[in-house]
Amino acid sequence: MSYQAVSELHIIPPKQNINAAYYTDEILAKTCKDAIKRKRKTGNILQKRMLPEPLKSIVMQDGAPSHRAKISQEWCYKHLRNFWQKEVWPGNSPDLNPIENLWPILKQKLEEAPKPNNLQDLIFLLKNAWSNLDSSRLENLIVGLPNRIAKCIELEGGDIGK
Repeated sequence: MSYQAVSELHIIPPKQNINAAYYTDEILAKTCKDAIKRKRKTGNILQKRMLPEPLKSIVMQDGAPSHRAKISQEWCYKHLRNFWQKEVWPGNSPDLNPIENLWPILKQKLEEAPKPNNLQDLIFLLKNAWSNLDSSRLENLIVGLPNRIAKCIELEGGDIGK
């Protein structure tokens, strides 16, 4: 996600192990790369470009094992400008991970929708909720990130990269 757009929501097949190869080949190389390639300045959050100012953008991941794996880190370093490697970003910091704040919104949208009858209905509802996220909510989550980082540094008593 960025302050104005999101990638397609990647649905992981049942019983699929999220190892570094799957993450790199299926999520980064397809879903992520396609989203970053977008050039549109207008449209909905699935159409607009993710990084309007790539040189001013910071790309980060959380500390999931598949994200920390060497192959994933190398892919990101090669394909994403200003990628923060695993040593820079705290591994498990929900306050610093804007996307974590979107899951409660999706959950609420699902609770308001008719109960799905099967997995395909659930996937449809999830993708619909994801594609209809309010772009102002995305912007607020990203704009507030520097304050959350400063608070984390203050609470930890030092440098975020330690």
